Amino acid sequence: MHQRFRSSLKAVFSIAIGVSVLGTQAMAQNDSAARNQETQSPTFRVPKVAELSNPETTRKNDLSSTAVKPTTPRHPLDRAVSTAEEMLGRMRREVFDYTAILAKRQRVNGEIGPTTYMGAKIRCPRIKASGEETPFSIYMRFMKPNKVAGREVIWVDGKDDGKAWVHEGAAAPLLRLKSLLLEPTSMLMMKGQREPIYQAGLENLITQLIEKAERDRAAGQCVVNYSDGATINKRSCSVIELIHEDRREPYEFHKAQVFIDDELGLPIRFAAYDWPTSPGAKPELIEEYTYLNISVNVGLTDLDFDPRNPKYKFKGLPN
Repeated sequence: MHQRFRSSLKAVFSIAIGVSVLGTQAMAQNDSAARNQETQSPTFRVPKVAELSNPETTRKNDLSSTAVKPTTPRHPLDRAVSTAEEMLGRMRREVFDYTAILAKRQRVNGEIGPTTYMGAKIRCPRIKASGEETPFSIYMRFMKPNKVAGREVIWVDGKDDGKAWVHEGAAAPLLRLKSLLLEPTSMLMMKGQREPIYQAGLENLITQLIEKAERDRAAGQCVVNYSDGATINKRSCSVIELIHEDRREPYEFHKAQVFIDDELGLPIRFAAYDWPTSPGAKPELIEEYTYLNISVNVGLTDLDFDPRNPKYKFKGLPN
């Protein structure tokens, strides 16, 4: 269903990360214009999906009238789990780092927040041929909305006692002069977030998709739709849609959609929706994550995850 990812794939887009928020008025206007262009709302086209055959019908069709031993019916999620496992294997073999713009929107404490755009650099946890281990590393620069624009966050697995370096942007003029070293699960780090920073990234997304799908597969039947011909910002994607009609444990959502980039062979969007509050009502969004302008294997180094990087705006760092 997907084209095999080529490790020699050249960058298809570029993102503006670490752009100075200081300078002349003209430079600020140029930066603002570039940021607005990069953080335009993603455009989607989703074709009507064809529902997978009813599990009971599939079971009847699979059983021969002359069969002596009944066969175990396939679960609608089998194909989704297999696809996710293939993606995870491909990523672990062929993707070492990437940059992207992450557009994220979440419901936190019952309220849906605005879409937040972040320029991201992510280095995957890998062991080189030399035996040297590269730790999972994340850098994010918040771009929109204005109240968080300019915030930068760095977290490197196994470094700084597992804490993250953080500084605020222009909306918090006093805090932007000081860099903080915070626990990823601290109140300040988790404000407006559903999960800590170390759960970000495509590899984590795939792993979580597998875990949730295997759990839901064991819990009972569901509806799974598969379709091709979708697009995100004109990039061709296939879509897996999962629907739980019943609201019960262990299900976390009524409907979820995963968009898989046909060229990269990686999931670039996940969205989950709650059960309708009344008959005929639309499902309400729980969370959505869309990775835009992905460039893979760009050669990120330790400097990309160092708060002393001269392109970053961390202040007041210890000697």
